[in-house]
Amino acid sequence: MTNLSRHAAIRPRHQLQRPAQWLLLLCLCCLSLLSACGGDDDDDKQVPAPTPTQQAPAGLSYGMSSAVYEVDKPIVPNHPSASGGAIERYTIAPALPEGLVLDAATGIISGTPAAVTPSTVHVVTARNGAGSATARVQIEVRKTTVAPSQLAYREPAVVYTVGVPIAANGPTNGGGPIDAYTITPALPAGLAFDTQTGVITGTPAAAAAEATYTVTGRNAAGEATATLRIAVEAAVVAPSGLAYAQASALYVAGEAIVPNTPVVTGGAAASFSVSPALPAGLSLNSQTGVIAGTATTIQPQAVYTVTAANRAGSTQATVRIGVTARGSWITAHSLPGPMHYMSATSLNNGKVLVAGGYLASAASVSAFLYDPVTDLWAATASMVSAHVEATATRLQDGRVLVAGGNTATAELYDPATGTWQSAGSMAYSRTRHTASLLPDGKVLVIGSSTSGAASTTAERYDPATNTWTLLATPLAFSRGQHAATLLPGGDTVLLVGGLGPGSAVAELYPVADTGSSTPLAFPGSTSTVAESVLLANGKVLMTGAGNTAWLYDPVASTWTPSTMHAGRFLPAMALLADGRVLVAGGATSAGTTATAEIYNPDVNVWTVATSMSRPRSRAAPSLLQDGSVLVVGGADSSGNLDIVERYRP
Repeated sequence: MTNLSRHAAIRPRHQLQRPAQWLLLLCLCCLSLLSACGGDDDDDKQVPAPTPTQQAPAGLSYGMSSAVYEVDKPIVPNHPSASGGAIERYTIAPALPEGLVLDAATGIISGTPAAVTPSTVHVVTARNGAGSATARVQIEVRKTTVAPSQLAYREPAVVYTVGVPIAANGPTNGGGPIDAYTITPALPAGLAFDTQTGVITGTPAAAAAEATYTVTGRNAAGEATATLRIAVEAAVVAPSGLAYAQASALYVAGEAIVPNTPVVTGGAAASFSVSPALPAGLSLNSQTGVIAGTATTIQPQAVYTVTAANRAGSTQATVRIGVTARGSWITAHSLPGPMHYMSATSLNNGKVLVAGGYLASAASVSAFLYDPVTDLWAATASMVSAHVEATATRLQDGRVLVAGGNTATAELYDPATGTWQSAGSMAYSRTRHTASLLPDGKVLVIGSSTSGAASTTAERYDPATNTWTLLATPLAFSRGQHAATLLPGGDTVLLVGGLGPGSAVAELYPVADTGSSTPLAFPGSTSTVAESVLLANGKVLMTGAGNTAWLYDPVASTWTPSTMHAGRFLPAMALLADGRVLVAGGATSAGTTATAEIYNPDVNVWTVATSMSRPRSRAAPSLLQDGSVLVVGGADSSGNLDIVERYRP
């Protein structure tokens, strides 16, 4: 008799004589029996078990991510590894070299190459109903045998545990296909070495001290070696260290990344996890820790914490990842005529005002409006005077102030009426000067380079009174074609570069016209036509000093360099809505260029952007309300251009 039965047997008699309670129990039993016997016509219908939520594949990678094969020689099948949900099918693009095939069910690449093929990156996509993961495989097919090279293992240093099956440890080879592998000395008891693939598998049977093993891969053309450090411990040892090949990476959206591989020291990691989730399109292989895939969305650099763990403990590493993009260009409707040195100003209604400059070969009074919605240009009222290399500033009320440009006059354009009115005259004729909109709505105009002479003067325009005031504070150095940026707080303008004796020194000019302009050491080159933008982080990016750009931190008063892909003279420079900076075209040491590049402020790095359709410099950029950039006109060696293009980030 069980304890439960004995307990019931000695229950007091009065507890067994409760008619009301027994009647209730009897009714419940009857109901249960009726249900079991099919008392309802629908009772015999099976209720389907809930389907567990499907997970998307993750962490896709290949044992050999880069390989050189030989024509007419069967390759060693290249097997994929992945975590996450079960994979339903594999696809690859572009197509594999002739003779090689991808098994859509298993993802294995196999076959016999039939033709010489240049080195090509193929992107494999693994899919199921919940999503996909990607990996890249670089393949080249040569006519003659190529010796193996760059032989390496995914886990070059590892500690295994007695009785615990190991994760298959396979080699990668950057050279020709390997016919056979050997290893010396023999592996610890319980581990197996595949002489065809070089993969190490098995379950360690006994503890073994750390030893170095040399793996040799051979073919008819030569051999390559790799060394492994393997130890087998009697008990599980927690991972003690984790590091990634790329601790900080900037990826390009739409381009498969080079897999980022971890190195674990101490005990072998049984699993990997990451927090927060990686950028869209990238995934972490939970078994190997490899980060792979194709990022899809632009984002600033962020910090991700990867944890490598086994049942004895865990260790962590951080990986910094940012995603940029090369963008694309579309051709917009041409200007009414070839132009350069004009101004282009985005209006509050979304249109762009283009005014002055050289139209054909003459200084122009013409003005035009571009409508991004219809991609059409329309003439608007002409200015009273021609303005070439003038400044154009959109005021707080939406009107546009065009000042100087081989003249002392200024004019105001009213988008509401499509008309111009006089904005008075400055004390000096100015060209190649700068204009800064101040927090109080006034406009500060600084410097000039007229007839080759640089200026030390500054003037301020007040739209409330339509008057100009010559400021008493002179520049520390005369400047023209310099860069000017109003610093956060609105009290100071940073002046840097330009043509004139002060171009070797920057300065901080006081907006309030009190005190003096403060010289500021500048490590860049001298006598440079400079451009600058204020970044979202409060720092200032300056270009024009050859292929070196400079980042000024007004808090620390320091300059930090970054290397551009080309030194550019008079390019189109625009701050994008997402905080990056576009620099397109310009004149280089090799001539006028169509190339473009993107500055990524979170990492202080430049990346190559998609090129324009036509080389040009002295074009006018304007940021549109949809985040694209309109680049208007310009000139090349043949003269002025009427080309208009639109950059989509």
